[in-house]
Amino acid sequence: MVKSYQYPQYLYALIHTEGVQNPDTGYYDNATNGWVLKGICREETNGKGHVINGTGGQAITFSSLIQMPKGSERIPEGTEVMVLRNQVANVATLTDSWILSGKKSGEVVAGGACLKCDTGRLHSRIWI
Repeated sequence: MVKSYQYPQYLYALIHTEGVQNPDTGYYDNATNGWVLKGICREETNGKGHVINGTGGQAITFSSLIQMPKGSERIPEGTEVMVLRNQVANVATLTDSWILSGKKSGEVVAGGACLKCDTGRLHSRIWI
């Protein structure tokens, strides 16, 4: 995946997979959480405090608008996302401590829960 002038950053999403219930113990096994590269993007900070309409017409103030190319995968609302300046070689390195240091160094551009996702004709957008 090659970034471009229009989309100079990378979008990652935290994906949760549910475990399977062990019939002997009743506990759920093999549930995992992990960051997955979803594609290239461009983050735009909401510096003017614009508001969008959410489900049911409720007004939502967002922190960032993330633009993605046409045909990008839809991100479900509530999914935790993160925008990075550079693509990481191994997503296993995206630990809580790496993310914290990445925020301090500027490698992590933005992050938060997806408030709304719109897959339009010309591009896709996520509000966080």
